[in-house]
Amino acid sequence: MKMHSTIRNLALALLTATGALQSHASKLAYSTYLTFSVDMSTNILNSTFTNGVDTVSVHGTFDGWGSGVQLVEEGTGNIYTNTVNDTTDANGNHAEYKFVINGVNYESVVDGNNRAVMLPASYGSSVILPTAFFADAGAPVTNQVFFQVDMSQQVVLGSFAPASDTVEVQGSFEGWTSGQTLTYDPHVITTNQFGLTATNVYDGFLSVTTSPGAMVQYKYVIQPTGKYESPSAANAVGYTVGNNRFFANSPGLVLPNVFFSDAPFAPLSAVTLSVDMSAQLFYGNWTPSDGVFCQGINGDWNNDAVNTMTNVPGAANTNVYYVTYTLGEGSSNPYKFTYNGATGTVYESPTSTGGNNRVLTVPSQNPYSAPTLFFSDLLIDDLLESNVQVTFFVNMSNAVQYGTSTAFNPATDNVYVNGTFGGSWLSWDPISLNNNILTNTQPANPNNYIYSGTFPANAGQALGVTYKYSINGSDNEAASGNNHYRLVRSLANGSYVFPVDTFGNQYGEPSFGELKASAGSSGSVQLSWLGAPNVKVQTRNSLSGTGWTTLAGTSGVTWSAGTNSPNGLVSVTNWPAASGSTYFRLVQH
Repeated sequence: MKMHSTIRNLALALLTATGALQSHASKLAYSTYLTFSVDMSTNILNSTFTNGVDTVSVHGTFDGWGSGVQLVEEGTGNIYTNTVNDTTDANGNHAEYKFVINGVNYESVVDGNNRAVMLPASYGSSVILPTAFFADAGAPVTNQVFFQVDMSQQVVLGSFAPASDTVEVQGSFEGWTSGQTLTYDPHVITTNQFGLTATNVYDGFLSVTTSPGAMVQYKYVIQPTGKYESPSAANAVGYTVGNNRFFANSPGLVLPNVFFSDAPFAPLSAVTLSVDMSAQLFYGNWTPSDGVFCQGINGDWNNDAVNTMTNVPGAANTNVYYVTYTLGEGSSNPYKFTYNGATGTVYESPTSTGGNNRVLTVPSQNPYSAPTLFFSDLLIDDLLESNVQVTFFVNMSNAVQYGTSTAFNPATDNVYVNGTFGGSWLSWDPISLNNNILTNTQPANPNNYIYSGTFPANAGQALGVTYKYSINGSDNEAASGNNHYRLVRSLANGSYVFPVDTFGNQYGEPSFGELKASAGSSGSVQLSWLGAPNVKVQTRNSLSGTGWTTLAGTSGVTWSAGTNSPNGLVSVTNWPAASGSTYFRLVQH
């Protein structure tokens, strides 16, 4: 017997035949004034940049990696600069950016990631960034950088033993090799927000040789166990398992004293995490013999005994699995639920995080049981009930490879798509993506840049598809983790066509909504909505009283009538007009 989830969301609009009530959400404002500067001397010397002819701009998270902000030459020198008010990135978090020649030629920095800057917590603060050479092409300089890390919480947790363990720094500046050991400093006494004092700081100067102002990534590591820290997303570049701390190499740099893995010295709490595997079991994606694990807590990204989750035999729902950890109150812990699939570990892709890691912040409570979550945040009705062929379209006009700014050449380059529609992401190489190649829709037309391909999405996979395009098989459409997101809105015909994407424009559709009532043909009202297989229309004749009538046939399982839009199929029907009022709403199960 099929299990159904309860109603999870309601559309925010209630409509009558004559109009709609709409609500508007305000956006939290941020502000940091960032002064960027870049030295173009090497490019000028190499004839890859000409003053007065070429332009250099800065692009980044502050403008959604959009058209960027042009930099201005300082006098008659080779340094270009400008100041930007970053109202996008949260104060106290970090911003990422790169320099670009003529709006298309992105620099490739030595550490392989974007440049980044920590933003002050105070609204309206100013930050002047060190001047860097474009693509880190300046003559190397060596600076003595002071590193420091507080190991207090690791000592309390028992994962660091001062008598036998050491802590070292590994990073892009030394090839991520072991050996840069820090020294215990008994003179540094720290006091945390709970009033607890400790003397567990390890510090020291290390030589860092890079191009002036170059970005450097690093992490603190416990030896001899080789345990790498997991810094919080706010303090690290990237939002994956491998987030790294960062700094711009400059003279006299003293890095802030941080807690290992950003886990503050705090009282301990017994924290229980739980996940409901019902939807995965129902569609056969998972069986109990596959096990259930919680990876990432305390930096342990393995399906091992510590991370093994167990259910409660005889419970009302035996598909809920639990695990308990000892963690510091106030600590921030990245993690994901996993299981052992036929071809290896299967990681969840939570919709609440855009597929990235979950983060648990431990409250001041002992013990603490976190709310039960669903694997990938998907209930039974969030998954495909039947197989469907999904067609992708992408416009490759003016497409360039992210990171190298190499322009797309239709005569020599191939276009691929990678994502969750096949069950899980594939490796970024042309061999792994061989079956995901797209073809030119009009190969005889030299001015046509629209590529397409149709691929199966099977029952049990998520309605929402996260995906990304590629030129020649590499992850080069946009920054890592920056993907497209669309929903399969109708299963009625066994096929569904996504709207045309633009390469490099990482668009994400809303889940459902856009409910509208407007004048239709004589004797009717035209009703339209952005639906999905797990969305239905409900009606009632009065706002007083109780009860709504659910129109089961309006779900995307059987409904296919409508019009196309940038967000996919908009369902449309003519509703018979009658005396009095009729109210409509959408429900998502």
